[in-house]
Amino acid sequence: MTQALLFVVVALRALIELVVWVIVGRAVLRLLAGRAGADNMVLWLFDLFLGPPRALLGKLWPQAGFVASECLLLGLLISFWLGLGVAKWGLQA
Repeated sequence: MTQALLFVVVALRALIELVVWVIVGRAVLRLLAGRAGADNMVLWLFDLFLGPPRALLGKLWPQAGFVASECLLLGLLISFWLGLGVAKWGLQA
């Protein structure tokens, strides 16, 4: 049972880490693209991938602006990632 729970915790941490890196990559690419960012297909794919987490955050805090919601999403994801790290450490002990 502990092995299955450990697998779930590690898999969730990997998914959260992937979303965090997509957020960071999108921000860097947006800075590099400048005005041409509106026509950039990679940015469109990043936005498509980040749609569900943004929609969930929009339901939790609807009055937040775009930058505030991105920072809040990043902070929440990193907090969950750290919490799952503690859970992983507890399961391995």
